[in-house]
Amino acid sequence: MERFVVSARKYRPATFGSVVGQEHVTSTLMNAIRSGHMAQAYLFTGPRGVGKTTCARILARTINCENLQEDLTTCGECPSCKSFEEGHSLNIFELDAASNNSVDDIRNLIQQVQIAPQIGTKKVYIIDEVHMLSQAAFNAFLKTLEEPPSYAIFILATTEKHKILPTILSRCQVFDFRRITVKDTAAHLAEIAAKEGVKAEPQALHTIAQKADGGLRDALSIFDQLVSYGGDTLTYADVRKNLNVLDHDHYFSITESLRTGDAAGALVAFNEILFQGFDAHLFVAGLSKHFRDLLVSQDPRTIPLLEVSEDMGAQYAEQARNMPRHLLVEGLARLGQVDAQYKNSKEPRLLVELALIQLAQGAPDGAVPQGAVEKKSPDVTAAPAARTRPTSPPPAPPPVTAPAPALPTTQPATTTAAPPDRPARRVAGGVSILQHLAPPKEQAPKGNLSDQPGEQPEGTGTALPERELNEALLAKAWATYAREQKQNGKSSLHATLTAKQPVITGPNSITFTIVNTVQENYMREEKAALMGFLRRELGIPGLELEVQKHEATAVRPRYTPRDKFMLMAEKNPALLKLREDLDLDLGQ
Repeated sequence: MERFVVSARKYRPATFGSVVGQEHVTSTLMNAIRSGHMAQAYLFTGPRGVGKTTCARILARTINCENLQEDLTTCGECPSCKSFEEGHSLNIFELDAASNNSVDDIRNLIQQVQIAPQIGTKKVYIIDEVHMLSQAAFNAFLKTLEEPPSYAIFILATTEKHKILPTILSRCQVFDFRRITVKDTAAHLAEIAAKEGVKAEPQALHTIAQKADGGLRDALSIFDQLVSYGGDTLTYADVRKNLNVLDHDHYFSITESLRTGDAAGALVAFNEILFQGFDAHLFVAGLSKHFRDLLVSQDPRTIPLLEVSEDMGAQYAEQARNMPRHLLVEGLARLGQVDAQYKNSKEPRLLVELALIQLAQGAPDGAVPQGAVEKKSPDVTAAPAARTRPTSPPPAPPPVTAPAPALPTTQPATTTAAPPDRPARRVAGGVSILQHLAPPKEQAPKGNLSDQPGEQPEGTGTALPERELNEALLAKAWATYAREQKQNGKSSLHATLTAKQPVITGPNSITFTIVNTVQENYMREEKAALMGFLRRELGIPGLELEVQKHEATAVRPRYTPRDKFMLMAEKNPALLKLREDLDLDLGQ
């Protein structure tokens, strides 16, 4: 059986032209070789699997080739090229600093540097993971790195540039390798699939490239794994199944439910995702990326930032046309909060579901939640006058063309009843607090407004009544807001709000008492949001909140040493004489 070689080694680039996604590095190195301006030391830094060691080997092979072509392609026939291909070149040394990081290892390297090359003109030393060298090893390497022999070239490779001493960096030409884009990775995978005779779907290759996160070696490893599973055919379904990737269709479906205000549909779809074994945190991250891609698709200038296949790009463009921008921005902000609070939450699923409900409620005007039953707000103008407070007078009625006799108070009014002064605000359960606490419809008066005592029909000049500040309604709204803060991870704020109850001090004013500076800071930061919530829930736009700080005075401890002594002396008076004889100090 033929020996299998993984794609990362089998298709490893052998020339600068075959390196993927690092044109800024390869172009500079090729120009340096052509002009003969080779530095004594190079530092290649960047993420894993982007071509640092590969470029170092290509550079070492190129500068030692005796019959170099015009396009800087090695001949493959000279002794230097043959020894390199066979793996025993005397001019190229590779050192793994992760396992050879002591001073003695660097001393051995310095001794080898003193030996001139036997074949070719240059000796190249490639030190991989150079940041693993110890402090003493770096210091021992400084002198040789700064003034090496004319035939010696050092190429250092690392994934953690910040761990290298500044004195080492100052002696090297630094090349930053960047992550390989999804487009370049997918194109390279398509070429390899064609060479291997594998029929691969474009969306499957794009998914592999996204999973690799900019590392070509990771992408090739995933490709080999999936080819072993699917044989000569690589489908998007196989990729999703093996890589545990959530299908884009789920995100499109949930986003459409949020756009139409269908909170129930979004929750059902989220439950199906959990039933399939996906992590809720992974879903939050994926939905955030989906919102980001939709936002990017709404402007032609940002479409190049969308790293998906052409077919998927068309779906994003179609949904982006119907998505309000404000809903996407609010969704990104809310999902960002969920992502930050997820690990510390004791009910992570509830945290995600609450976010979905809030996003569904933030749907644009005109979007009717599917399956929701419209509940009409009770007519608060029909409440007894004793529970209402007059407001500013309504606009004057239109003039009449002929005088009409005054109607008695028992005469039915010809005008219709005024609409409710404020619409009820929906909450997560579909019914607002006002709907819960308002009088039931069957208790509302059934005649004209003029039939009720103390009420006048519209147009008579009498001010319309308005809901007054109610202590029970205030306590319920206050507790609801405090509970929401606890669900959002703000336990300290919840404790502050529930430590005391707000007190009604006027028709439109309430007072809340705090006892220390910490609570004062919490209330200062949260006051605006709290007042907005209370004004909406209570239906009083002019509601004001006054926060009073009553710091607790210094209270003497109940059982000081003196207190304890006096308690014991009450039981045994002889202790008093003992204290006087020994002249004991009881302290405070």
